[in-house]
Amino acid sequence: MSDQVINKYNFTSDAMIRQAERIGQATGATNGVSGNNVNTQPQDSPFKNLLDQTYIGNEEVSFSKHAAMRTQQRNINLTSADVEKLGEACSRASQKGIKEALVVMNESAFIVNAPNKTVITVVDKNEMKENVFTHIDGALFI
Repeated sequence: MSDQVINKYNFTSDAMIRQAERIGQATGATNGVSGNNVNTQPQDSPFKNLLDQTYIGNEEVSFSKHAAMRTQQRNINLTSADVEKLGEACSRASQKGIKEALVVMNESAFIVNAPNKTVITVVDKNEMKENVFTHIDGALFI
């Protein structure tokens, strides 16, 4: 996965994974840590798997740091086919001149920057109820 620049900050998948691991350790998540013994073996976390899935075929999709963390926190599991569908939705939205789109898929909602094919945030079905989505140009239901 190539480096991503968001708001003048350079994010790499490794940097994002390390940050998520630090947050998990600060909140008491064990993820390979027990007592003073630190497990140095790389862990396959859902967060890392999501980052690994974001570049598939011709429909490259990237997840902002915020979106990747929300996906993990809300236990939203995306398959490679789901990520590909998001990429296709971004392409279709971009062709129609949509810049910021709401994409509803698999009982989840994704706010995407269509031209950049970047998922900005993710909401699960429980949070969609009575929620208002602002600053979008269009919506796609897939």
